[in-house]
Amino acid sequence: MCGWLLTLLLVAAPAVAESQRLQTAREHVQKGRFDEALELYDELTRDAVDPARVAIGKSRALLAVGRLGEAAQLLQKAAGDSPDDASLLGRWAGIYFQQGQFDRCEKVARRALLLDSQQPRARLVLADVLAETGRLDEANDGYRWFVGFYNRTQPQDAETLLIVARGAVQYARWNGVSQVFDFVVNTLCPDALAADELSWQSHHLAGVLLLEKYNREQALPELRKALAINPRAAEVLVALGEAALQKRDFTAAESFADRALEINPALVPALQLDADIALANGRVGPARASLNKAADVNPHDQTTLAGIAACELLRSSARDEELRALLRAFDADGDARAEDASDSAVSRLASDLAGRNPRPGLFLTRLGAALESRRQFESAELLYRRAIAVMPQLSEPKTSLGMLFMRVGKIDEAEAMLDDAFEADPFHVRVANMRKVISLLEGYDTISTDHFVIRVDSAADRLLGRYMAEYLEEIYAELVEQFGFEPQRRTQFEIFHNASGISAHQWFSARMVGLPWIQTIGASTGMVVALASPTAAEEPFNWARVLKHEFVHVITLQQTKFNIPHWLTEALAVTSEGAPRPIEWNRMLVERVPAGELFTLDTLDQAFARPSSPDDWQFAYCQSRIYAQYMLETYGEDCIGRLLEAYRLGLTTSDSIQRVFGVTQDSFEAGYRRYLEESVRSLRVGEPPTTASLAELEEAHLSDPRDPRSRAAYAYGLLQAGRSRRAKQLATDALAAGAPAPLAAIVLSELELAGEDVEQAKRVLQQALDDDRPHSQLLQRLARLEFSDRKYSQAAELYELGRKNFPDDPEWRRGLAGVYWKQGDNARLKPLLEELAQQTPGDVSVRKKRAEIALAEEDYSTAIRFGRLALHIDVLDADLHAILGEAYAATGMREQAVSEFEAAVEVQPDDPPLELSLAKAYIAANRLADAKSLLEQVVSQRPDHAEARKLLETLD
Repeated sequence: MCGWLLTLLLVAAPAVAESQRLQTAREHVQKGRFDEALELYDELTRDAVDPARVAIGKSRALLAVGRLGEAAQLLQKAAGDSPDDASLLGRWAGIYFQQGQFDRCEKVARRALLLDSQQPRARLVLADVLAETGRLDEANDGYRWFVGFYNRTQPQDAETLLIVARGAVQYARWNGVSQVFDFVVNTLCPDALAADELSWQSHHLAGVLLLEKYNREQALPELRKALAINPRAAEVLVALGEAALQKRDFTAAESFADRALEINPALVPALQLDADIALANGRVGPARASLNKAADVNPHDQTTLAGIAACELLRSSARDEELRALLRAFDADGDARAEDASDSAVSRLASDLAGRNPRPGLFLTRLGAALESRRQFESAELLYRRAIAVMPQLSEPKTSLGMLFMRVGKIDEAEAMLDDAFEADPFHVRVANMRKVISLLEGYDTISTDHFVIRVDSAADRLLGRYMAEYLEEIYAELVEQFGFEPQRRTQFEIFHNASGISAHQWFSARMVGLPWIQTIGASTGMVVALASPTAAEEPFNWARVLKHEFVHVITLQQTKFNIPHWLTEALAVTSEGAPRPIEWNRMLVERVPAGELFTLDTLDQAFARPSSPDDWQFAYCQSRIYAQYMLETYGEDCIGRLLEAYRLGLTTSDSIQRVFGVTQDSFEAGYRRYLEESVRSLRVGEPPTTASLAELEEAHLSDPRDPRSRAAYAYGLLQAGRSRRAKQLATDALAAGAPAPLAAIVLSELELAGEDVEQAKRVLQQALDDDRPHSQLLQRLARLEFSDRKYSQAAELYELGRKNFPDDPEWRRGLAGVYWKQGDNARLKPLLEELAQQTPGDVSVRKKRAEIALAEEDYSTAIRFGRLALHIDVLDADLHAILGEAYAATGMREQAVSEFEAAVEVQPDDPPLELSLAKAYIAANRLADAKSLLEQVVSQRPDHAEARKLLETLD
């Protein structure tokens, strides 16, 4: 080897090794191995390897774990040692920005730009500082610079590409240049990944931008890819938490926030997410605590300040006055007027912010969103409007105001605002969905009454809308009198049907939240009620019950200025329905009350907002209703009105209870628990179906193999799993032990049925039946077998036994009604049908049958009552309308008869008997022209229809 070449290699080798170590340290940071990175950077510092690069790399590792102060000191020292390094200065300025030290940030950023006017990070930080201090035109120029810089230089490295992307996105947000978002997500971020496969920041930026547009379908894969590269990227965890919060999955959101804060306890967005979760659950104190921590890191962050202001306003008894003082700090032209502010925490916060930034559009928007989430709609509207006035370049407050207008039923105003928002940002999913909702509603029929405006699909639900309007007017006076409150304007109901390949429920969901799914079939904002049409539902439901429930929400929310807690408005809405507790609720009570698994007034709202299971969500409704029953029975009928007044005044639940009931919350809760325990002692619902897994049943059996009950339960589980041979052996052994083992009898009976030996199946059950203490599942199976075998007398005896022993389960009445229905025993059937009509709100058949019996017996008032109740479930049943038509006609209610027969013909056209009945109703109502027109139509279509022809001749 030549001597000069050997010398060159010896000189180059240390440089290559140093570069490799730097690259390894950077890789540690990118993959979230922060401790390893810091250790390696310390070694490199001791070895005096490229101090500037080491300082930048180490500062990134320190920032990732929340050590901002150390990172700032490190970069400050490095900048002193390398005063001409603009990149170092740009990093240093960025930390000052994260700490809210805007003056220092601007000074360092400008110093960097004097050294290198093209330094991207310094450019971005300076533009951000200008925005945060209200110099919006200069800031906009700063963001625009990135578009030109990219076009001029075509940068290739990942870091520069992402800085350009962030600057360009902010320019796009302010100027409505929507194509920039597409370019960033689909070009810049992929280019950055191509340049650096460890650039999780590229996936993160794309995911955040998509999530900003509520495009979860594309956002979540991007965020998961970022996390795959760096499992400890706290910023990505925060974004995933925000995605979970969008779906109100509070458990997941909280988990992501906790994980992020465990990695980086000083990450302001993570602390803000923690506060958002707490506020969404009504926990103002914990929210304020998280925001205080965020303010310790950056006292000037607009989102943090908005959260703090929201907490103060939500806890204030002078909320309106303080909000007005806050708004006075910002004139529409952006000039501060701090001298007009009152001396409250909110006013001081606003005064300080106005002195620093007279155009804080983000602060005003985020504060509006926080108050809107607590249904403070008027306050939110004022804040959104002021945000638009002081910072018209922001699209977020326009979007928020448009969505708010939809929540309160101002559809015309919403349309104009959302059109503007969509023009600026066509990728925003919620905006796009809500504009589709508005377009759909424009084609709907509008039915206006004295107190309601009802919008329905003009083709599918015109008839439903008419009956809904009548029903709502019927209940209006009763509810207004009951609650002592009348809404100031007509309440809007919107009934969504299938359209354009989208289900009714998806349209309803889009109407409420701009996204395709929420859990319920109906919902109220307190100003507007929307629901999926019952005529489009897979399962029928009692729409009248839903309307009443939701209108009670409208009353109680408005009555209390939206201060009523969730549990109480649900308690009053469910109580208003008037139906007995469902069997599922009674079973949960029997299981949970003795075990002490109860919600309290402090946890009940969270059970609605973040249930751990569907059962918990249902149990929250159950307990809320019983709280209302306890209050009414213990403290009198007027206590509810006094409690609502306490909430209207802004009192807490604890203070409201003390004021209204004269006891502490603890004492009230103790009384409620005694009431609940007493109520549960009298419940008899039978054995619930087992929810244990096969493995759990096997473990219980093996722990005591000689116990016939655990053996029978395991046999039953084996049967359900298809392991019949082993199930039969265990069941036979269990019955042979002599102790009662009804599940074993059920197993053997099912096996006999599989062999089509019905008589033997019945004998097995009969032998195991204890008349004094029957097992509900065994008894139910035996009764069904007798019924299927047409042994109606035996079936009736068994169903009567079930009703006697388990009176809180309506299934025994249903079975008994089926027997009497088959036997034609109307005398016994009628009271059962009336009981079932109360206990099963969604069962149209029992109401219809009761109406048919009443009509046949010429009990017209009863026919009308149950016919109308049946229409509350199925308004498209022509037979029901005909029953009502005949009953009305028989009682001389001629116009009502006409109306019902018209409905019958509308539902079932070209039906000669119905058309003839309608013609007769027209004649009785002296509407001869209508009768003649209809009969001529019938005769023209059916010339051989003798009765129609004869009736027509009488009119000539």
